[in-house]
Amino acid sequence: MNREAVGSSLVAVRENGYTAEQFEWLGCQEAVLRLLSPETRIISRPKTIEQANRTLALPVYDDLDFMEKQLLRTISLIRSRVGVLSLTERFDSLPMWAHYGAQAKGYVVQFEGLDREFQNDPTGSLNVLKPVNYVEDIVGMTHDPCTQDNLFFCKFRDWSYEREWRVVSALSACLLSEDGKIHLRSIHPSTVTGVICGWNVTGEEVTALAADLSVIDSTIKVKVALFDRGHVRVTSV
Repeated sequence: MNREAVGSSLVAVRENGYTAEQFEWLGCQEAVLRLLSPETRIISRPKTIEQANRTLALPVYDDLDFMEKQLLRTISLIRSRVGVLSLTERFDSLPMWAHYGAQAKGYVVQFEGLDREFQNDPTGSLNVLKPVNYVEDIVGMTHDPCTQDNLFFCKFRDWSYEREWRVVSALSACLLSEDGKIHLRSIHPSTVTGVICGWNVTGEEVTALAADLSVIDSTIKVKVALFDRGHVRVTSV
């Protein structure tokens, strides 16, 4: 917990009161806690902004030791109960081909229309496609309810080359794979528009993949990534 940020946010909200947007995010917080951390949900969102402002005046919010203990416990519970679908805007990142693409022996799956597959829900942060925010210093959650997304969509700036987007899902909304190791969500096959094979994928593997995909959906395009003088470009099969 960033104590300085938490303390200054408490002062600001007490002085200015909750805005309409912040009050809406208070409702999102309640939905998140109800779903993912009911053990730490103490009170429901007040019915009005005025009541919420009076609640924030309670002295318990000045006890940073207690607030930090509650926050860390809540985050621990939330982390154990959500899964993250990580996506990227890029296909041409060498570090990502190395880390996630098995040294270019793997594949990139191209999607379109995922925003239609994952509609927002009352939590404001789950089941919705959002870009990751890359920052120099992670502030985390404060008394400003609009900072809720910091828990799910915030990374240090060193990772900005990934240009990541995420969908965060409650594990309870997922299905388990047959081996019980991966949580799965269903999406419509039409969102898959192409597959890019790494430059270390063999020609036989490319041909076999293209044949398999043609049975599933003949419109899915298979391409091959080429490593050309330090850059990645794509050619059609």
